[in-house]
Amino acid sequence: MKVEYGKTGTCFYLVGLILIGVFLPTSKFGLSVSQFYLLALWILLGLDMRSINKMFLDRPFFSRIFSRIFFSFKGIWHNVKARFSDFIHNKIAVVMVSMYVMHFIGLIYTSDFQYAFKDLRIKLPLLLFPLILSSMKPLNRKQIDTVLWFFISSVFFVTILGAVKYFRRDFVDVRELSVFVSHIRVSLCMVFSIFILVYYLFKRNYKLIVRVIILFLIAWFLWQIAIWESFIGILIIISLSLLLFIYRIFQCKNLYFKIFASVFIIIALSCLVYVPYKIIHDYNNPEKVVVEQLDTHTKLGNPYVFDTIRYGVEDGRYVGLYLSKQEMLDAWNERSDKKIKLEFDDGYGSLVRYLTSKDLRKDAEGVSQLTDEDIRNIENGISNCNYIENPGIKTRIMKIMVAYGNYKKSGDANGSSVFQRVEFIKASLGIIKDNPIIGVGTGDIADAFANYYEETDSKLLPEYRFRSHNQYLAITVAFGIVGLLWCLFSLFYPIIADKKNRNYIYLVFMFIMLLSMLTEDTLETQIGVTVFAFFNSLLVFAMPSCEDEDSSCKSEQQIREEVPDGRYSDC
Repeated sequence: MKVEYGKTGTCFYLVGLILIGVFLPTSKFGLSVSQFYLLALWILLGLDMRSINKMFLDRPFFSRIFSRIFFSFKGIWHNVKARFSDFIHNKIAVVMVSMYVMHFIGLIYTSDFQYAFKDLRIKLPLLLFPLILSSMKPLNRKQIDTVLWFFISSVFFVTILGAVKYFRRDFVDVRELSVFVSHIRVSLCMVFSIFILVYYLFKRNYKLIVRVIILFLIAWFLWQIAIWESFIGILIIISLSLLLFIYRIFQCKNLYFKIFASVFIIIALSCLVYVPYKIIHDYNNPEKVVVEQLDTHTKLGNPYVFDTIRYGVEDGRYVGLYLSKQEMLDAWNERSDKKIKLEFDDGYGSLVRYLTSKDLRKDAEGVSQLTDEDIRNIENGISNCNYIENPGIKTRIMKIMVAYGNYKKSGDANGSSVFQRVEFIKASLGIIKDNPIIGVGTGDIADAFANYYEETDSKLLPEYRFRSHNQYLAITVAFGIVGLLWCLFSLFYPIIADKKNRNYIYLVFMFIMLLSMLTEDTLETQIGVTVFAFFNSLLVFAMPSCEDEDSSCKSEQQIREEVPDGRYSDC
């Protein structure tokens, strides 16, 4: 039986959930404090201090103090015992927490306990949120919406700060547009926010002004995801939108709508295939150049070199055209403190490629046309003006093409998020091959990767030798095939066990998480595991029993009448 804590207690609980939602995209420290706040509420809410005080009003001062302390601890013990009993009897909560328990089991056959305990600390949300939220009273729809709106507002605030940096060109890499936490985590928060807003647009009876705000926020987040070059975010949006659209087609009985929708999907998919194909084709196929018809000397009288083979092609341009090395370097060294004397020096490639991206010749005149901002960009290692001036999908594909050329030619994946992941996957599969059943244990993951990179003489530099960047592989490395199967079971069990969890918001959230885990080890970072554990628990345990508002659902008033007073009390 749930411990009663009344309207005031519900407000305190709601504040704790709101704080988590606000701090998810903004503050690791705030998240830690908010989790301890929720844990304290879990322990203390329901404790009736007024009754305890009345019991000992007529006693001596010290006796009254000690009696209050004793009965307070007794009340706390009763609270904890009752709530833990609620947790134990909730099969879904127990299965969720088993993911954390699995990490404790992995201590049995691990050797690096320092790493293991750090890992257990990071993954505490996997224990705390199911434990706390499963044994607290569910919220009503209005309260859930309040938590989600605060979360969306916090994500919007982060993107506003990112937009300021974007318009001021105050960044070297688009990842810097996320000013507080990892841009990958914020991108996932944006994607989730978009689909929550879509739900509100169609399922909530908001006023016109609110609907306009919702449409603006959806458009804003879509634009932000594009300029942040979040490939996985774009992939999730496209694939999830497609699935929802197909689902709607099957639901609809209107034949004309089905035909129209099917044609629309085919056209949309064709565009999605054609656009990247066109970008890649234009990137690799520059206009034909007749070298004999080009200028042979610079304005200073130095000869040009035309090398269309060694320097290759980038963004539809031959990098090796109009190249006067020494003249270019002399001009550069006059404008920059970061000197470049030879073509093998650090910064030479960035200079040549940057001039090419600006459609400038690689000579003194070309360098003279660079702005002071361009000079700073090159000094910071930026090799293409589009990386700063036009971040987006096209630029992201361009970066991948450059990285692919380097990786294909030399096997060098350093600095490329895509091809580094290829090396991480190779390392993960190699470790799994040697430890297929139960993995290497909770604490030996870092050592296993370090040993693999050393033994295989990996070309990855030490600063790029990371773990799997794939959650399913990360679990398998640590706990083997057994651990992976259990992890998948725990992820899908809430949907299998209770049809209430087959609502739109929860299914969308799980789809986003499951797909993101293909390219990120989401549960291995504080923000990532907190995002997952918080919303997974909130949408399963704090949701009212009927959220989808269809004809089969009971009204909120009916639910209020069937449950104890205070369970669905508004804050």
